[in-house]
Amino acid sequence: MSTMYPEYAQWLRQVRRSMKLPKAVKLLFDQGRLYMSPVTEAHSEADDSIRLQLAEQLAGEAGLHVTRDKGVLPELDGYTPEPDVLVVDAGVLGPGDAFVKQEHVHFVAESVSRSTVGQDYGRKLNQYAARGIPVYLIVDVLTGECVLYREPKGDEYTSAVPYRFGEEVSFTLAGVAVTVRTDFKRIR
Repeated sequence: MSTMYPEYAQWLRQVRRSMKLPKAVKLLFDQGRLYMSPVTEAHSEADDSIRLQLAEQLAGEAGLHVTRDKGVLPELDGYTPEPDVLVVDAGVLGPGDAFVKQEHVHFVAESVSRSTVGQDYGRKLNQYAARGIPVYLIVDVLTGECVLYREPKGDEYTSAVPYRFGEEVSFTLAGVAVTVRTDFKRIR
């Protein structure tokens, strides 16, 4: 099954180019359906901020790598999530890789948009827990809140801690303590 994924990624790129979509639109494929989701400035800035903060704090840690928009394998219940931000084991991604195996993922973050709110708090939450991903951070630019989910058990997380924008979120990734400042913009 994994040999099909590079073709899937290439197909999605071809579809995107043929549709002449602006870069501000994210194209998602789920259970045979194609979705378009706008990527707002608030969404982009939150994702960039998280990536930069984590990259800076994990720079001395040779075993971890911060990346974005990679599909998490294997497909589960017909779905391959593509988190906005990921922390993965260093060296598992090559230059042409669009997917990473779930056992190499330590952290995922999703920035909520109006069209993805149900996915981020529902299906993706359950998917990430079922995959055993230790830390999931939702950045909700609609409400001005973040929720840090930890300790996956089955398809749920046993710990969910909410934070208001402006608060610092602290957690551990593969034994390394990190803090994310949440001075993100909110969509009004």
